[in-house]
Amino acid sequence: MSDDQQETEVFEMASGDIYVWVDGGIHLKIRGAGTDPVELGEAEALELGELLLRLALQQCG
Repeated sequence: MSDDQQETEVFEMASGDIYVWVDGGIHLKIRGAGTDPVELGEAEALELGELLLRLALQQCG
């Protein structure tokens, strides 16, 4: 890896079922069994919302 490249930080949530990272934009990957949705509790939903807001503000600033 060159000095001008940074390692991409990947945020893992919901016991590893959700991954969020920034690479030219905010990427969100859901890894659930089959086609089942990943269910977030209140605390996880707030954590995801806060993370997305923080990453969006970093991209704008």
